[in-house]
Amino acid sequence: MKKSALTAGLRAAAGLQSQQATATAAPAATKAKTPSATVLIGGHYSPEVRRALLLVQAEPKNTGRNLKQLLGEAINDLCAKYGKPQPYSGEA
Repeated sequence: MKKSALTAGLRAAAGLQSQQATATAAPAATKAKTPSATVLIGGHYSPEVRRALLLVQAEPKNTGRNLKQLLGEAINDLCAKYGKPQPYSGEA
């Protein structure tokens, strides 16, 4: 936490909110209330796996897809292999 945010929080708790503290605290409160529409799915792999993914991303036939899009495509392929719905819709 930044010192100014900490100071603003302490002033707000003490009832000494200044205009600066109110302006600083308002955006943080807004961000905290908005839930994320995505979830993190991850795992720890060897560095070779990362290199392989970066090589696939660098392929000329990739047409500019980023790593997130490529992983979504891979998840859809895995789901199709096991007869499950393909959840990735292609959003960036």
